[in-house]
Amino acid sequence: EWEPHWSPDRSKIAFTSNRDGNWQVYVMNANGTGQINLTNTSSYDFGSSWSPDGTKITFSSDRDVPGFADVYVMNADGSNPVNLTNTGANDVHPVFSPNGAKIAFTSARDGNDEIYVMDADGSNPIRLTNNAAQDNLPAWSPDGSKIAFTSFRNGNYEIYVMNANGSNVTRLTNNGAEDIEPSWSLDGQSIVFVSYRNGNPEI
Repeated sequence: EWEPHWSPDRSKIAFTSNRDGNWQVYVMNANGTGQINLTNTSSYDFGSSWSPDGTKITFSSDRDVPGFADVYVMNADGSNPVNLTNTGANDVHPVFSPNGAKIAFTSARDGNDEIYVMDADGSNPIRLTNNAAQDNLPAWSPDGSKIAFTSFRNGNYEIYVMNANGSNVTRLTNNGAEDIEPSWSLDGQSIVFVSYRNGNPEI
């Protein structure tokens, strides 16, 4: 059970679990009660993110093309799932922008993992990174002006940040070990991440 994400009002937590035999998106109250399978399919459903108003959850699923995930959005109660990308390539790690107008995600549609952004209804997908190495795991800054992400462009995974339009890419970590999974503090002044620099994954 992994990938926990708070609802905007902090009353619920969405997460991924394989307790029913395959990975699915669940939600529970913040104290752990009321655990519900929202996706409840035989496919691989994972990587949820709430819309800022708490009414929608975006996630990835291979329900339409087994083995290749697309980005979906559904109501917060699990109803009305809609495929937003439908590319036949892996589209994963979706996350709503702070104003709910955009979704950033990772896609391999052009041959390797890159960061994309699209309107919240799936229209107007735009490739933000363009690199021969893997770029993935986007994370919006609280004001929506920047996106932190993980990249392998310098020979191992490091944390980078760029403007929300893909400009001004800046490397933030520089270590021989992997640094991955950035997440912003609420004031936008700090970034927490996972690092293997001591041999094991640590915060």
